[in-house]
Amino acid sequence: NLLSGARFDKHSLLDDIVVSPRLSFLYKLRKETQFRLTYSTGFRAPQAFDTDLHMAFSGGGVSRIILADDLKQERSKSLSASVNYDRAKEEYVYGFTFEGFYTHLKDAFYQDPTGDSDSYGDIFVKRNGAGARVKGLTMELRANFNQIVQLESGFTLQQSLYDEAVEY
Repeated sequence: NLLSGARFDKHSLLDDIVVSPRLSFLYKLRKETQFRLTYSTGFRAPQAFDTDLHMAFSGGGVSRIILADDLKQERSKSLSASVNYDRAKEEYVYGFTFEGFYTHLKDAFYQDPTGDSDSYGDIFVKRNGAGARVKGLTMELRANFNQIVQLESGFTLQQSLYDEAVEY
């Protein structure tokens, strides 16, 4: 199976509509085994998020985030591949999923400390960096016995790095 699509997004801080195409390929080797390959793009609009404020609170203080005048949207290109196996019998179901993923961010956001503060705390400017890469592996295991006991477990190993070092 080959699936494709695109998202068309408009944001008040962006001049143009952002098109984010996606493409997914699914191959069923047998009834219980399938392989999936997915390519997608995305964007994040230039805005201060609640998570930015949460990061400031968790560090023990309050901070203010200002958007840089030339801040552009962050763009992403992602690729993932997975294999999924599920075996079902009348008394039990068990299975696993292995997935690898890779995302490249263009104009990745980072918070640049100005060194200034006001009555609210430290002031940071959200800027665009060169880019960033996120990659990793995920493993999930699952089992259900007679619809009485269900076990699920998952593990993700991930690395996230800016293309150029960001110092705080």
